Amino acid sequence: MVDQKERKRKRALIILQVVIYGYLLAMFGIQLYMSFTRGWWDL
Repeated sequence: MVDQKERKRKRALIILQVVIYGYLLAMFGIQLYMSFTRGWWDL
């Protein structure tokens, strides 16, 4: 019983981390895209 709860909690933590990292990556990607479209980098 306790094992099941612990497993659920661990899975919730993993999902939370994935969501947070995904959000940070999305923000970073948007920043990068904006900088490219503004022409800060001549490529």
